Amino acid sequence: MEAKKHRNTHRGAFILFCVFSFAFFLLFARFVQVQWTGKAEGEALAEIAQQQHKQTRTIEAKRGTIFDRNGAILAQDVPSYTVAAIVDPDDPRRVADPEETAEKLAPLLGMDVEQMERILTKKAKQVEFGSYGRNISFELKRKIEALHLPGIIFTRDTARFYPNGVFASHVIGYAQKNAKNETVGKMGVEKSLDRYLRDKDGYVSFASDAKGFRLPEARERTIAKPDNGANVYLTIDAKIQTFLEDAMNGVEKQYKPKKIIAIVADPKTGKILAMATRPSFDPNKRDIANFLNDAISYPYEPGSTMKVFTLAAAINEGVYNGNETYRSGSYKVGPNTIRDHNDVGWGTITFNEGVQRSSNVAFSILVKEKLGEDRFLQYLHRFHFDQKTGIDLPNEAIGQIRYRYPIERITTGFGQGTSVTPIQQIQAATAIANDGKMMKPYVIEKVVDPDSGKVVLDHEPTVVGEPITAETARKVRGILETVVTSEHGTGR
Repeated sequence: MEAKKHRNTHRGAFILFCVFSFAFFLLFARFVQVQWTGKAEGEALAEIAQQQHKQTRTIEAKRGTIFDRNGAILAQDVPSYTVAAIVDPDDPRRVADPEETAEKLAPLLGMDVEQMERILTKKAKQVEFGSYGRNISFELKRKIEALHLPGIIFTRDTARFYPNGVFASHVIGYAQKNAKNETVGKMGVEKSLDRYLRDKDGYVSFASDAKGFRLPEARERTIAKPDNGANVYLTIDAKIQTFLEDAMNGVEKQYKPKKIIAIVADPKTGKILAMATRPSFDPNKRDIANFLNDAISYPYEPGSTMKVFTLAAAINEGVYNGNETYRSGSYKVGPNTIRDHNDVGWGTITFNEGVQRSSNVAFSILVKEKLGEDRFLQYLHRFHFDQKTGIDLPNEAIGQIRYRYPIERITTGFGQGTSVTPIQQIQAATAIANDGKMMKPYVIEKVVDPDSGKVVLDHEPTVVGEPITAETARKVRGILETVVTSEHGTGR
C-alpha cells in the first residue's frame, strides 16, 4: 500500500515538472521572439517605451497686437494667472486651514468668504474659484503670494487686454477664450481680422524619467514652431479718439441721449481717424448693451445734414441761384404741407439765407421745381446712398431711399423719411470736402507679420465715385461756411 502511494507521488511530481517545463519553454520562446522582432501584439516595444519616457512642453504663441496709426497699443496679450488650491488630504502641500485661507484670500479675489470656504472644503484633489480666480494680474499674484498661504498655487496663461478701456470699443471689439482655451475674436476688428490675429502654440519634446522629470543633458526636439498672430495697424488716431471720447462723455452727462454716434474721417483718403458711439462698453469687462456698431449698422433719418447733398446736386446741375428769392414758411405738395422748423418762416428771403436758416421749404423747392425728382434720385445714387460703403468692419447695414410717394421724394431732400447710415453720410461728405472725389472709408491701415516684418495686407485710398465737380464742391463749402458765420446761420 505504501509502495503504491510512493509511485503516485512520483507520477504527480513528474506531471508538474512537465507542465512547468512546457510553460517555461513557451515563456522562453516568447522572450526570444520579442527580442528578435522588437514587437509584442504587433506593437513596437521600443516605440512604446520611448513614448512613456517622452514629455512635451508647450511654447506659447502670441495673438497679434492691435495698434493705432502711430503705434499706440489698443489691444494686446498680457501674462495672466489662474489661482487654484490643493485640497487633497493625502497631499502634504494641501490647504492647511480652509477658514483662515478663505478669510485672507477671498477679499483679494472679490469673493464671499463663506463661498470660498465651501470650495476649499470640497472632496477633490484641486479646486479653482471660477471667474474670480482667472485672469489674475502679476501684481495681484504677488499680493496673494505675500500671504504665504499653504496649498494656494498658480498656473500661467495669457489674457487679452485693452489698455484704454472704453475707447473705440465697437471698432476694436473684443476676443476671449473658448472651450479649447483658444483666444477667438468675437466682435469688431478682433472678429473681422481673427484669421490674421490668431496665434498657434508650438511644442517641443524631451526625454524624461518615469515620474516625468527631464533627464540630465536630454535635448529638446521641436515638434511644431509657435506661430504668432499678425499685428494690425488701424487708421484710428489715439489722440483724436481720446478727444472724441471725452467730448461724447460730456454730451452724455449733460443731455443723457439714448444714442450718440460720432465719426472723424480724413476726406482726402477715407481713413477713419476716430469712431465712437454711446452707449459703449469696456472690452476688458465686456459690459455690452449693444453688440452692433451704430456708426455702420444703424440706419436713421439724417435730417438737415442731408441738405448738404441736395444743395450740391442743385449747384452741380446749374439750377441753384443763391440770390433768387422765395416765400418761406410753408410749401404744398399735393394734400400735404411742408413747413419750416419755426412753422411761419421768415417771409420772402434768398435761397442762400434759406440754406443758412436750414429752411425745409427752400430745399423742397430745389427738389421739385429746380432739380426735378428724377434727377435728384440720380444724385442719391451717385452719392451711393443706395449701397453699402464696404468699410472693413463687420455687420455694415444700409439705409432705405423712400421714393414711392410724391411727399417722400420731397422730404428726402431735407432728410426725412429716407434713412442712411452714418458711414454712408461720411463717405458722401468726402466728395464735398475732397473736390468732388468720393473716398471709400476704411479703418485697417495694414497687417504685418511680427516675425518677418512683411506686410500681408495693405489698404490704399480708393476713389469710389465723383458725384460732383471740384468747382461744385468749392461752392458748396463756401455756402456751408456762411451757415456758421452769417447772422442768420443755424450753425452759430
